[in-house]
Amino acid sequence: MQKLIVMLSICFLAGSAAKGTDFRLDATAGGDSVYFRSTAKLEFIEGKTASIDGYFSCDPGRLDSSMIGILRVDLRTLKTGIDTRDEHMRERHLHTEKYPFAFFELTRVDGLARLENGRSDSGTVRGWFYIHGVKRELSAKMTVRRTSEQGREMVTIRTQFQLLLDEYDIPRPKALFMKLAEKIDVECIFSGYNNLPAAEIQLPDWPIME
Repeated sequence: MQKLIVMLSICFLAGSAAKGTDFRLDATAGGDSVYFRSTAKLEFIEGKTASIDGYFSCDPGRLDSSMIGILRVDLRTLKTGIDTRDEHMRERHLHTEKYPFAFFELTRVDGLARLENGRSDSGTVRGWFYIHGVKRELSAKMTVRRTSEQGREMVTIRTQFQLLLDEYDIPRPKALFMKLAEKIDVECIFSGYNNLPAAEIQLPDWPIME
């Protein structure tokens, strides 16, 4: 039964993607970044990585019913400016040896039906966020801009959301309990291009965190 559900899901996504335009992130273009900020009582921590890959498909004329995709972030590349802190973050919090990547499976966009060329618009993106061996439903504020030049289209997206560590079973060791906030602000900026080969990213079979 589970295999049948997976097959039906794949067919559904493939059918949806066929109605839109495929966009792929370009690691060589620069500008794609993920930021996180922790504002705790004793310390402000800010980190960043440019190691983000993925793809999405959408029909600019009916964005709210056509946008799907997958993003993948390499958590092993997160930097906060202090090497020892980065090592502790990877080993004691995110356990990147076992869970090196975070994923976002984009399934829907609300509040934005049409994406005009050369114009920025706002909406809400919804889907599944995967991190630390579990996944949860997630919604994020989104601004998006579409541009085209000489037959090449680019869609640039900026999203913002808050990550609650307890909701993903991410621990805060006692030594850093007052230095790492329970609620982490995350900002993601990336651009997709329509003239790149398709990406192949396999989502992990992680359980839903209740």
